[in-house]
Amino acid sequence: MAEQMRVAVIGSSSTGGWGHDIDQLFINLPGVQVVAAADDTEDGLAATLKRHELGTPAGFLDWQQMLAAVKADLVAICSRHIDRHAEMALAATAAEARGIFMEKPFVRTLAEADAVVAACTKANTKLGLALVNRHCPTIAAVSVLIAEGKIGQLLELRARGKEDHRGGGEDLWVLGPHVLDLMTHFGGAPQWCTATVTSKGRPIQAGDLAPGPEGLPPIAGDAITASFGLADSCTGYFASVREAGLKQPNFGLTLLGTKGEIHIRPDHVPQAYFRAAPAWRMNRPYPWTPIGPEGLAPHLTEEGIDRSIERASWGRLAVDDLLDAIETDREPEAGMFAGLTLTEMNTAIYAASLSGKRVEWPLNRQQMAAALAPA
Repeated sequence: MAEQMRVAVIGSSSTGGWGHDIDQLFINLPGVQVVAAADDTEDGLAATLKRHELGTPAGFLDWQQMLAAVKADLVAICSRHIDRHAEMALAATAAEARGIFMEKPFVRTLAEADAVVAACTKANTKLGLALVNRHCPTIAAVSVLIAEGKIGQLLELRARGKEDHRGGGEDLWVLGPHVLDLMTHFGGAPQWCTATVTSKGRPIQAGDLAPGPEGLPPIAGDAITASFGLADSCTGYFASVREAGLKQPNFGLTLLGTKGEIHIRPDHVPQAYFRAAPAWRMNRPYPWTPIGPEGLAPHLTEEGIDRSIERASWGRLAVDDLLDAIETDREPEAGMFAGLTLTEMNTAIYAASLSGKRVEWPLNRQQMAAALAPA
């Protein structure tokens, strides 16, 4: 961008810290300058000021005071806990920020999502989410392979969480955003949802919902199976079962076509693999070929790759996309509407399970609230 963007960063060392260190994406990034930081502990604030090479006057123990005192072009909401994400985003738009960069998950409820979207739309504030896997260059290469017909007609997209001790509701909210965002990226917007959420084999009831960790909304269940009808005439599936994960995590998304399949492993390099046969063809071996930024890359390996550095590079691409969206007045690639869709999908899973009925888009907010309310 031609002008230097003034950035204010918000974290909370008392509740989850600075997410995936997304404030550090702005360090030495052309076109931006971090000018202020807020953290709710003295030690956390001191560490943040040190890594951004800021003086004490640029530090605040209250993020609201910071937004009132500092004219920031862009506000980075980096807190891992999401219970105040919506409040912070609304305050940033009120402070006339031109952009917001937010750690995922987006917000807790449909009401919060609707409020943030409305406020950002009214203020023309661009909001980008730290769904960094969407910005891995390999994802663009996967799109090209699909467009070239390498997997034939896309029939199904199958996503799983990490399925560790968080399996079920927590997995859906914490890891689900990455795979569900990719699901809708490749398969189109959700049209309907059916789902079953269980706890120790018993279908959950609304009374089972209880506030989750990390500022999450009320969640329940140690096992989730959900189906989504997607706009591009294919079906998406999400599943998570507590403690069902392998040593190599299940976390990922598989795209199943009539001629082949592609498996995406978030946060890894190689991030994706291609198999030149449909999943159900077993008459002879069909090897998995790594996919790189330029397409099929048979010799690509993880040897010598620092995943944290690679992931940070994708995060910087997400920030670059937000900056370009501000400059060109467009929606970021993974912005507030992506966040709204993810919030709708999570809500629809619970509503479908509790009601025993298929949920249709556009979601009826009153029906969603009624489905989730205790009897």
